[in-house]
This record gives sequence, structure tokens and C-alpha cells, in this order.
Amino acid sequence: MGMDSEEFWLMPIGLFFDLWTCHKQWHGIEKPKKTRTIDDIIPPGI
Repeated sequence: MGMDSEEFWLMPIGLFFDLWTCHKQWHGIEKPKKTRTIDDIIPPGI
């Protein structure tokens, strides 16, 4: 995933799982749990 072995082994396990999930979504192996659009985040009228 673009890092050396020492950096990999010293990273928190939660960060690794987050990066792995992003990797699988990028390659189309897994779909995101929630799909959001900009309209969901910014309410109308602002």
C-alpha cells in the first residue's frame, strides 16, 4: 500500500483496517456501507 515494512508494522491496527477497506472499495471488491451525496451533507438554503 505504498509504505515500507517498518511503517506498516508500527501503524495502529485500526488504521490498517480503514486503509484496507478503502483499497477494496477503490478496486470494486466491496461497496461502501453508506453512499452520501453533497445534498445529504449541506442542507438546502445555505
